[in-house]
Amino acid sequence: MGSTVKPTDITLLAAPGNPHVVDGHVHVDISRPHLDTDSYLSQVFAVREGADPVRVSHGWHDHGLDVAAGSFGLLRKGVEGAPQLHVGAHPGAVRRVTDQHLGVSAFALHPDGAQAAFVSRVPEPGRYGTDPEISPAAEAPRRFSKAVSLANGVGWKLDRPAKLFTVDLAEPGLDPVSLETGEAVPEAVSLPWPGTDVSDPQYSPSGRTLSVVAGIPVADAVLDLRSTVWTVTEEAATPLDLGDLTVRAHAWLDDEVLVLLAQDLTAHRTDFVAQLGGLYVHDRTTGDTRRFTGTEDVDLSGPLTLVDDHAFAVLTDDGAERVVRIPLGSARVSDTEGASAALLEYADLEILTPADHVVNGYTVDGTDLVWTAATPTTAGAVLRAALPTRSGSADAAEATVLADLDALEAKVLPQPVSAPTPLGDVHGWVALPEGEGPFPVILNIHGGPFAQYVHGLFDETQVYTEAGYAVVYSNPRGSGGRGRAWGKAVQEDFADPAAADVLAVLDAALEAYPQLDADRTGVMGGSYGGYLTSMIIGVEHRFRAAIVERGYLVPDSFIGTSDIGRFFSEGYTGTDAENIRRQSPLERARTTRTTTLVMHSELDFRCPLEQAQQYFAALQRNGVTTEMLVFPGENHELSRSGRPRHRVQRFEAILDWWDRHLRTTD
Repeated sequence: MGSTVKPTDITLLAAPGNPHVVDGHVHVDISRPHLDTDSYLSQVFAVREGADPVRVSHGWHDHGLDVAAGSFGLLRKGVEGAPQLHVGAHPGAVRRVTDQHLGVSAFALHPDGAQAAFVSRVPEPGRYGTDPEISPAAEAPRRFSKAVSLANGVGWKLDRPAKLFTVDLAEPGLDPVSLETGEAVPEAVSLPWPGTDVSDPQYSPSGRTLSVVAGIPVADAVLDLRSTVWTVTEEAATPLDLGDLTVRAHAWLDDEVLVLLAQDLTAHRTDFVAQLGGLYVHDRTTGDTRRFTGTEDVDLSGPLTLVDDHAFAVLTDDGAERVVRIPLGSARVSDTEGASAALLEYADLEILTPADHVVNGYTVDGTDLVWTAATPTTAGAVLRAALPTRSGSADAAEATVLADLDALEAKVLPQPVSAPTPLGDVHGWVALPEGEGPFPVILNIHGGPFAQYVHGLFDETQVYTEAGYAVVYSNPRGSGGRGRAWGKAVQEDFADPAAADVLAVLDAALEAYPQLDADRTGVMGGSYGGYLTSMIIGVEHRFRAAIVERGYLVPDSFIGTSDIGRFFSEGYTGTDAENIRRQSPLERARTTRTTTLVMHSELDFRCPLEQAQQYFAALQRNGVTTEMLVFPGENHELSRSGRPRHRVQRFEAILDWWDRHLRTTD
């Protein structure tokens, strides 16, 4: 096992991106927190078995690597500034090809390498620094009538929509010089805009079709979560009729047949709760759209890759993210013929990666699969395994580790623990510090709720156990990875089923491990985990202390302040006023007695700061011992991608809180 794990060791965590194989070398971008600059350092590395990874790009933050026709593309930014697209014949010799004021968020390379399509937000004149004489405080007022106007991590978005551009990858000597950088940058062409933010640019294999994912324009006040694929030319953007789908990723099998990863909004156009991502095929010649995978126990996400009439995607699977291969042999049959084909359920899937791997990205290299993943012992590894010789349900092949990218070794390996529920056992883990105990215990609860804790090395668990705390965590009802019924189990009963599950796993751990001190327990969670923590301590008084972080805490005001408030609250807590009050942490603050730290981020637009402010005030009015900690400049993603120094300070504040309230045996 590794050496001491402390908060500043987040600098040792490696976050690998999507791998690409070129000339036998696996190329992958690897990101790490960098405390000295309070930013993230990321470069492309070449990886081969039996050798140390070799850095092959030299920007400060190179990420989003892609390859086509021998050309490499990546997004590069400095310690400050916006990412721009860079392209070249080698990651170490790329040149800048965009000059977008707010940067580039996504791109695709044309199959022949002569062009690139990219997505960039375009600010209204006079906003976001486009006029150096107008400061943010002096900008004109914003006028809008759309139902959703904010996005966490972005802020106001209607006055800087995400649009599609193309750029010809000409020789640098023929390009105009950027006034901003002095570099030769080709002139970008702005393509017709669908009217809502675009994402996921893709070319068909021939390069004749360019497409993006975007919403379906509706009346301003109408809530509609549908999105579709738009084909885009220099003359028009044209939507495909895909029904009531929310498209997450797409790829072209040929110029007419499109493969999708999407969720079906079955009951109405905001019916998002526990909808599972499915694989769909759309034929433009007939207009038919067919689902290939089941609706109850198969949940797929990207990256989406098509190879030899097979689709590869990632399956969310009970604590893991696993690559699956799905045959598309009937993708080109008519809707009438294809409709009779049975959907592929979980038992029918060909799963290619181990049950304890959390896949970040993958690529198919001939007869091999190469992937990057977190495992129980590392947060970032590059692995290779042979693909099964024929399609069909199969166990994952034995993997070869090409590189372990993490300098942070797992000091503690969590052990499984479970407890019964009306829908089956809830699965969790207990992580024990070194020594004999007795150990104080932290019950940690994940966000979502339709998310999951996974088998991969988790920096929080390693830091807390190193500090002497046992950690218990689980995936209660409402979580992802266990199918649709499990995910919907908290709809309109947002707290009680999940609360019963996490407490049952805690009790099971206390019974199974006598070195845990049942008299010194604390509970914490973020986002939905913050919500569930606040609901638990409103009725359970067994915990010495609690931490409520970035919580969903006031359903009524959440509706009008959160970037997802207009559909999230009604989707989960319903519309009946009395039932909403029953599910409200603000109401349960009246009966809370547990000493509580309320943590939040200033620019959180997912669970806005006012949620924490109202809850903190309610606890104080009730006489609860409480403190509040607010991180300036951060959004909802602080614990995962916030400024490195703030991530360290967050850890230090958490450990300080537990040291003050769980260390003593009094």
